[in-house]
Amino acid sequence: MSTTGSSLPHPRIARREIIQSGAIGLLGLTTQNVISSRAVADMEMTLPAKKVVYIFLPGGPPQHETFDPKPMATAEVRGEFNAIETAVPGMLFCEHLPLLAQQADKIALLRSVHHHSNDHIAGTTIMTSGDTRVPALTPETKEPDTSDAPGIVSLAGYFRPGAEQLPGSAVLPEYVGRGSGTGQTVPGQQGGRMGRQHDPWLVQAASRCLGWGPCPNCFDDGDDDAAFAFGLQHNHTAPGPVFAATSLNVPQGADRIRLDHRLSLLHSLERRRFQPVVGPDAQAHDSFQARAASMVTSSRVQKALNGFTEQDDVQDQYGRNKFGWSLLLTRHLLEAGVNMIQVSLGRNGTWDLHRRAFPLLKESLLPPMDLAVSSFLEDLQQRGLLDETLVVMCGEFGRTPRVSSPQPGRRPGRDHWGALQTILFAGGGVTGGNIVGSSDRIGGYPHECPKTPGDVAATIFDALGIPQDSTYHDITGRPHPVYLGSPVTELYM
Repeated sequence: MSTTGSSLPHPRIARREIIQSGAIGLLGLTTQNVISSRAVADMEMTLPAKKVVYIFLPGGPPQHETFDPKPMATAEVRGEFNAIETAVPGMLFCEHLPLLAQQADKIALLRSVHHHSNDHIAGTTIMTSGDTRVPALTPETKEPDTSDAPGIVSLAGYFRPGAEQLPGSAVLPEYVGRGSGTGQTVPGQQGGRMGRQHDPWLVQAASRCLGWGPCPNCFDDGDDDAAFAFGLQHNHTAPGPVFAATSLNVPQGADRIRLDHRLSLLHSLERRRFQPVVGPDAQAHDSFQARAASMVTSSRVQKALNGFTEQDDVQDQYGRNKFGWSLLLTRHLLEAGVNMIQVSLGRNGTWDLHRRAFPLLKESLLPPMDLAVSSFLEDLQQRGLLDETLVVMCGEFGRTPRVSSPQPGRRPGRDHWGALQTILFAGGGVTGGNIVGSSDRIGGYPHECPKTPGDVAATIFDALGIPQDSTYHDITGRPHPVYLGSPVTELYM
């Protein structure tokens, strides 16, 4: 299907599917993950009107080629790109981020985050959960289970229910995965030891294209430069729309009363077919279905998912690609009442640039990221949302301080580096133009004010108004502390 029009295509949903799915499949949800915040839905808490958007760059973006350039270093450290001045004197960005450079007065940088792993799976688990108690290497076969630390986004949804029928937290356009086409989700992004009922709302919006980058402007992950020299790189070939959120265009007449009648019929049929389920699981199942039905008939939910595409100029402003559409949909979900959203700019190891780093960053990754994120920040500000929305952007780790040596048929890049990364913060009350911490002269290790992923997570929890003495309970009823670090208060000074 073409994506060049003023709106993106969405699948229609048949009337029969409402009955068969029990109103849950309409949202792309399982019974367990319809609502992650049910356990605290009735909590009376006085909370600030704060939201969080956690932008994740899977694969590990290089600090030198983004927000911590080293223009005075040797060529093997400095790399091929120049540094540019920004709207804040003394705050340098990579030359291929000119739009974000113009908005540096909205941005605070934390240049001293570190952890112990150079492994993609372990690093992603650490950064999406804020828990560094993860082995430095995680087996490729490790599937998410109830031994995992819960994701930051799951904990946010647990403590901060969404507005009206919406869940408190969401992930889009997909979980951070691993490998080409495996469909495997990296642990640390879901309910983990809290149980699957606390998984965030997954808004599966991206196509199943195996290309890397801002689809449909894909590139191939092959290491051999000959693939590019002979024009053999990947082209977008996935069937269906490149990007489309789950449609909630319910058939005419399928109002809440009619859905309730159909759900009652479904319950009767289920009781005849299966042994009855009793206890908390049965209560949760009924609660999930009731809330799912409410979501299906909510005009707020329908507007957020069905109407996130806008006029041509708005899509052009964000970029007509996976990065731009993801952040445009994110803005709609924020307006609808979701309190925290984890959004991935890229699939799996999109930013894992061991080789061909500089042409891929220059031509395929930095410009669309620069356009999408800068437009998102500007849009939030114009709509009066930036002051109440903390935006955080990072990857699972940074990249090595020295560029790898070129090999025959391959161009250089940088390798995995958990010892340092720079994290971008904006909005939510942070002081724009602020730089917290610093790296050493080669951008390899923290020099001043070292911070951990636990501190980053604590900053998010604090922005959401979650008390620092809060605990959650695992599936056995054992309590665990939410905070595994301290909020980075320097960001607000």
